[in-house]
Amino acid sequence: MLRLVLLLIVIVGVAGYFTRPTEAVMREGADAVLSDPSNISEGLEGIGATIAGDRAYSNYYVAAKYDVTLDGTPVVSCWGAFQQVKCSRQADTRTGG
Repeated sequence: MLRLVLLLIVIVGVAGYFTRPTEAVMREGADAVLSDPSNISEGLEGIGATIAGDRAYSNYYVAAKYDVTLDGTPVVSCWGAFQQVKCSRQADTRTGG
């Protein structure tokens, strides 16, 4: 029984490795979130992130992460595995002084 469980874990790991989303797919997901603002400030933030934002793709062998930041503040974060990508807009964590 233990061998079967280990075999299944290995199969899932190998499948995850070969079906991990590429950077281009993750970029498309992030761009889709940036181009769909729910208010004017998100729209302006999306334009700024598209023009001057920093983008980072992280490869975790069976999954991937893609972040878009603007001035060090996260704007969009995406996770992907098995050719599926889930992107979400990050909440503004800056506090007014």
